[in-house]
Amino acid sequence: MKLKIDKNTLWIFVSTFLLKGTLDLAYYTIAARLGDYIRLVEINFDPVKYIESYALLAVVIVFLPKRYRRISDMAVWLIFLLSYVPMLTLYAYMGKPRAYMYGVSLFWGILLLVRAIFPLFSVRNINGTQSRVVRIVFFFFLSLAVAALIFIYVGFSFNIDLNKVYDIRAEFVKINIPLSGYFINWFAYIVNPVFFAIFLKKKKWLAVLLICFTEFIVFSATGNKTYLFALPFVLGLVWVLGRKNPLAWMAVGLVGFVLAGMLTFSISNNSWTYFLFTRRLMFVPAQLSFFYYDFFSQQQPLLLAQHSLFKNIVQYPYELDPPHLIADEYFGKPETNANNGIYADAYTNFHNAGFLIWGIALAVILSFFDSFSAKKDKKTAFAALAMPSIMFIETFFMTALVTHGVLFSLLLLYLLPNKEEEKI
Repeated sequence: MKLKIDKNTLWIFVSTFLLKGTLDLAYYTIAARLGDYIRLVEINFDPVKYIESYALLAVVIVFLPKRYRRISDMAVWLIFLLSYVPMLTLYAYMGKPRAYMYGVSLFWGILLLVRAIFPLFSVRNINGTQSRVVRIVFFFFLSLAVAALIFIYVGFSFNIDLNKVYDIRAEFVKINIPLSGYFINWFAYIVNPVFFAIFLKKKKWLAVLLICFTEFIVFSATGNKTYLFALPFVLGLVWVLGRKNPLAWMAVGLVGFVLAGMLTFSISNNSWTYFLFTRRLMFVPAQLSFFYYDFFSQQQPLLLAQHSLFKNIVQYPYELDPPHLIADEYFGKPETNANNGIYADAYTNFHNAGFLIWGIALAVILSFFDSFSAKKDKKTAFAALAMPSIMFIETFFMTALVTHGVLFSLLLLYLLPNKEEEKI
């Protein structure tokens, strides 16, 4: 009897294990040598946890989707590759706590189980003409609102120096522009990427350039590097979606970025590529997540007290909000915003029960995306989910839903035309 291994599954295992291996190497050769405030230099290699890290990786991969059938398949893999895999590297090389690593693994078990059994539902779209009008109104309203806010409070500027972004961001935060946290995020994370994908598909190059220009203006005004890389990120994912095995290609692409960071560092001692991608996108959120566990494992769960909706129900016990509290505790920098994603949020608010609660919640949200996108062009639809997927790694769950536009992206996805009536 011959054992037949599906090539698709084999490539997924190989590419994901390769990503884990390159992250291990990047940590050992660069992160552990470059001391900075995030404290990645504290190497404490544990051979048992090293073996465990690959075992946990293999177990979770078994239950992950192996083919791209729904847009949430890509989102799940993106979150997994950018958050869970780097955590496994720190777990082994820094001797991070086993209880938390297994709790996060439980989160993935719950997420994948609920996602598998939660039913999709049929969505009745509004007609094509109404959809087109509403989309255009959204696009122009948000474009004008963001342009007006930036022009009135900051003024238009052009910044190509990444060394200045922290100063620009600090000044922008001081100004405290009304509603900017909503409008600018929705515009840069949702509206621009969606219309960028639409115009790109239709080869409307002038419109593509205009969207790139407005995204650069927003980056220059705010100093938020995520805005600068949002469109290239979506472009890369749209390209990956066109490959034969997009889930494996996504892992391979990340391996390329990690290797590029290592190569540029070893050749020219230039750490920018490593800092921008490997460190900022993968190691920093992983490290911060462990810091949240370290702090709140010794405290009572917050029970969502930090969110404005629940402040009158549950008393918040600290002077600083969680991101600034963690920054003060571990870096001595209370002014720093040490935001983190869904794992830290789950434990901070509910301790271990949070992995169950937020795992179910994320599965339901992703099922809504799948239901809303069932009759849409998959590439355009995923453009609405690409940046929200990153927000689940970067910020607390409820903040991602509202402030960073996850719910808004659902609305815009609903308004996108079906494949048979695609017009703009």
